[in-house]
Amino acid sequence: MRIQQVQIKNFRLLADVELMLEEQTTVIVGRNNSGKTSLSEIIRRFLADGSATFQLEDFSSACYDCFCEALHALNQGAEENIIRELIPAIELRLKFQYDPAQPQLGPLSPFVIDLDPGCNEALAVIRYELKHGQLAQFLENQPNQPLTYETRILFLRTLRERIPNNFSTKIWAEDPNDPDNRRELQPSALRGLVKTGFINAQRGLDDVTSRESDVLAKTVEGLFATASSASADTADQQIAEALKGAVQDIQAQIDTNFGGQLKSLIPALKTFGYPGLGGQELHTETLLDVGKLLSNFTKVRYAGYGGVALPESYNGLGARNLIFILLQLAGFYKAFRAEAKEPGVHLIFIEEPEAHLHPQMQEVFIRQLAKIAQQLVDGTEDKKPWPVQFVVSTHSSHIANAAGFENIRYFLGAPVTGAQEGIRETKIKDLRKGLKHISPEDKKFLHQYMTLTRSDLFFADKAVLVEGLSERLLLPVIIAKLEADEPECPKLSSQYTTVLEIGGAYAHLFFDLLQFLELRSLIITDLDAVEKPGGKACAVHLGISSSNACLKAWFSEDASFTLAGLLAKKDSDKVLKGNRIAYQCVEKEDGPCGRTFEDAFILANPNLFGLTKEDSQELEIEARCKADEWKKSEFALKYAITEMEWVAPKYIMDGVRWLAREKVAVPDPELASAVKTIADALDGGEAHV
Repeated sequence: MRIQQVQIKNFRLLADVELMLEEQTTVIVGRNNSGKTSLSEIIRRFLADGSATFQLEDFSSACYDCFCEALHALNQGAEENIIRELIPAIELRLKFQYDPAQPQLGPLSPFVIDLDPGCNEALAVIRYELKHGQLAQFLENQPNQPLTYETRILFLRTLRERIPNNFSTKIWAEDPNDPDNRRELQPSALRGLVKTGFINAQRGLDDVTSRESDVLAKTVEGLFATASSASADTADQQIAEALKGAVQDIQAQIDTNFGGQLKSLIPALKTFGYPGLGGQELHTETLLDVGKLLSNFTKVRYAGYGGVALPESYNGLGARNLIFILLQLAGFYKAFRAEAKEPGVHLIFIEEPEAHLHPQMQEVFIRQLAKIAQQLVDGTEDKKPWPVQFVVSTHSSHIANAAGFENIRYFLGAPVTGAQEGIRETKIKDLRKGLKHISPEDKKFLHQYMTLTRSDLFFADKAVLVEGLSERLLLPVIIAKLEADEPECPKLSSQYTTVLEIGGAYAHLFFDLLQFLELRSLIITDLDAVEKPGGKACAVHLGISSSNACLKAWFSEDASFTLAGLLAKKDSDKVLKGNRIAYQCVEKEDGPCGRTFEDAFILANPNLFGLTKEDSQELEIEARCKADEWKKSEFALKYAITEMEWVAPKYIMDGVRWLAREKVAVPDPELASAVKTIADALDGGEAHV
């Protein structure tokens, strides 16, 4: 049994999303503010908290208009059922996959209500909605005229106060084949089916050595509490009883020796000679409690040199973080086994496990996570399987690339079609499904490349793919020069842009991935003129075609692929599906054109390189000869570090200008200001745009 799919509606950026979970580990990646944390938050509220509560700001931004439409419908005299349909609800749908051949379905049984023997899915729905019969109270005493900006703020302020009292959570099982076939259930049925665990990004492992930090010790205390429960494993219970027995032995000594000595310190009351006190005596009793000993007096120590034990805060943050996660996982497993009735699924969220870990440890962690779970199972006598599913959210390219495409779910904050500018919602991109048309060989290449180069494509706002080392080293300098010369233009340096050195032979393999990620990209490649298709390299004026695979793939729809056709392309012709390609062009009309980056760089700076020819064709050959005198690395390093008085080739400048101008989906400043005003009016609540 496992959770196959999670659907969420109307919660913050998760306005309407569908997330497919892997059998064991799903990795959540994406840019900042793309809804990753909201995923774990809605699961926590519905499945972990005793009673789910939400406020106005938890509803997706588009829901604010829905509330206003409901008020308008009420004022227009619409029927109650129509008005209720307009009032949004926060909804979580969990689709379970199970083996129908199993004789016992355990905690899933109440959720299996279909009559199809071939169906292997069950659906649980949790919905935070307006209570039955509360519509009038929820919308009473509100404006009966169209809302203005001011009255809208007042209306939303009122709703913020009314939502907690007029909304409640309903849970039901739903037939996957018939949405009208439902069975309402109690929260206990859901808690019996799914157990959750959360390892938050903020774990309290501050790098403070001047005071004790007992995060690990408190985790050990939790392990003891689990072992002490009546339903814990026999081995754990025996350990807990042994600890209690050791404390009881100490307690006996305290009662006889320590207590007797302490009593001697207390004077007898009769010595004071006060009437009525002579017959009373005071006794001392010192009680030990294992839990309090662990909580207040037990510290985790690391073995040091010469028998000196070091406090846990003296260890490195990376090691402490990893130990903390491992102890938490062990605690989750023991707590799962200690349940009187084991839940069907254990869903564990791990936020940003990369904190303080160096890259190699990050990669090892995500690769070993499933093995860690299995080791916990192997450490028990019965070795009963642990039906655990991990959801790992990360900003680490090392973890993302080590996980593999099939495990990755890409969260993208995108504008809402037809909505006011600045309103966004999350799209969840499933790389398992989205890249299934790519051949296994190409997919393997992409994964290996991104792993070896530590690519951060999954977290960037924009990307630049370059031909080789020279372009990669010089691109930051080119961007800085352009921004210094054109200060009024958008600045690419202030945007999160990743640079990948690909090469013309492989860049086309990234096209589908870039489009799937909806990542604005600039591909900088070479013209690579050849005498004829499949022929030898030559100067541009002697060429008929290009050997560049990237250009061939980009312009694959052209009736014929020729060098003349490439040189005749306008800037708009170089944009395809939101991305742009850049290759060598003439610096000025009827001027020479470079075949490679180095040729073009030299032609853009004729005086710097001492070009003497005047004829365009001769200049192309002269520039190519001078370029051949350099090693690419030496060329790039000199003009990136030592020699700075030069201009960049036109084709790169045009491409960088285009990429800098392309907008990334971010909240509109005016809308953000309006939302802040509403939030401030609503007692400082946070509004989610």
